[in-house]
Amino acid sequence: MQDSTKILRSLGEPIVKEAFDDLFKNRIASPMARRVLRRFSRRWTDYTRAALMVMSCQAVGGDAKSVRQAAKGLVLAGGAFDLHDDIIDRSFVRTEKGMKSVQDLFGMEASLLAGDALMIEGLIQLSRMPGVPEEVAKKAVKVIQEGLFELGSAEMEELQYIRNLDATPRSYLRIVRMKGADVESYTRVGAILGGGSVKEIDALGTFGRYLGMICIIRDDIVDTFNDLVECRSRLTKESLPLPVLYSLKDERVKAMLRGFWSKPENGQITDDEIGKLIELIHENRGFEKGQALIDRYIRTAKSALGPLKNAEPFEQLFYR
Repeated sequence: MQDSTKILRSLGEPIVKEAFDDLFKNRIASPMARRVLRRFSRRWTDYTRAALMVMSCQAVGGDAKSVRQAAKGLVLAGGAFDLHDDIIDRSFVRTEKGMKSVQDLFGMEASLLAGDALMIEGLIQLSRMPGVPEEVAKKAVKVIQEGLFELGSAEMEELQYIRNLDATPRSYLRIVRMKGADVESYTRVGAILGGGSVKEIDALGTFGRYLGMICIIRDDIVDTFNDLVECRSRLTKESLPLPVLYSLKDERVKAMLRGFWSKPENGQITDDEIGKLIELIHENRGFEKGQALIDRYIRTAKSALGPLKNAEPFEQLFYR
């Protein structure tokens, strides 16, 4: 059985490369702008979303070429969201590997403008779908529009979860569901451009929604338990991750978080302090509850694939 990661890369990497190649065919007068965008393009390795579009198109009997233009547009728009998210989250160093963000390397203003450039080129790419019937293209663009607006709304709502001890898992999962619109757009549009039936399009749309939610919750678990840098950022500058929310009924957890937030701005939360918090989260079964939710969503995602003749490539994404 072929590694699903290798499959996604083989399908998505050529589209990501072509999207940035197209971007740099434009006349970018500012040397600084070219430098920032080049640096970002070398780091952008999100091949999954473009690959999902290809897979969804092929699953309904379509030609992968029909999704290439839309996929390139969404690749660039996704990069724009990533740069803008770093600004919102005040993210300067990513993961324990210590990789500096574009914002840290070039500043907030350059990061914002680079994101704007990616969004503009992404939207232009989406306006050009050669060989796609006009009505089909309009339907695809409508789905993308609705998905991006829902994702943007979720990002706006999520701001309320920063340092919020009144947040609940249930209310947070509503945001997670809204953010799942991102991945749903890719699978649904892939099926639309591939000429899928209404049932096939809806099946892949539902699958994409749950896959997006699964990825978000998985990242919440990884950020909490496996990466001290990301955990520290989530606790102080971003929305609290789901395992922490599951533990907020424990007054010891609340007291510890209040202690973190009362530190002076340059007062770093130590690794030992985070370790003690993680012990409490384990005690409150934050990991088990998050994993159980992922398992439930995986079952729902798989069951949604019923109308497809061959669901195995999508089910393979969940193999461990």
